[in-house]
Amino acid sequence: MKVGARNSTFLPLDFLTNIIVVAIIDEGWWKMMKINVTQAKNEIGSRHMFKFVTSAEQLGIGDEHPWTDNDINVEGQVVNTGRALEVTGAINAVACYQCDRCLDEFCTNVEIAFNEEFLEGNSSDDSEEDISYFQGDEIDLSELVRENILLAQPISTVCKEECRGLCIKCGNNLNQSECSCDRHIVDPRLAELQKFFNKD
Repeated sequence: MKVGARNSTFLPLDFLTNIIVVAIIDEGWWKMMKINVTQAKNEIGSRHMFKFVTSAEQLGIGDEHPWTDNDINVEGQVVNTGRALEVTGAINAVACYQCDRCLDEFCTNVEIAFNEEFLEGNSSDDSEEDISYFQGDEIDLSELVRENILLAQPISTVCKEECRGLCIKCGNNLNQSECSCDRHIVDPRLAELQKFFNKD
């Protein structure tokens, strides 16, 4: 069940005890996404779901980004493991890129899984590196979501595995049509030998 939408503050639903209240709070250049963990932190083994919709703008990612014009859907659960509150889930969105081979624009569905443990209190020099900390009855997920999205950016983007790219001679998109260019590349070390055979 959808508990909220973009630019909204989510209100508690008393009859859904396993749904966490999510609030999107305007903090100027980005928006904080907080989940209420009052019940979760007091019940070991409890499992509580959350779901919300955000955007690249709300996360403060920037204008030149593949997620800029699309909704970013986040859903997951909080589990009290007895040691910490474990937050797991997935980020789903449509990302638009420019193909590295043919330079065409293309869009693709992307799913990014996340998993983070939270302890109540303040971090210190002796704190565990793989643990995040929170205070009070809310956990802010905005940095978790933002960081996972940025880290998920591919090193290279290709519209499809069989993309043929552009002709190295005339720049024609070989996915759309062939050209008459000779694209055979001769090893420079054999260039003189190639000239010799061409004379014959």
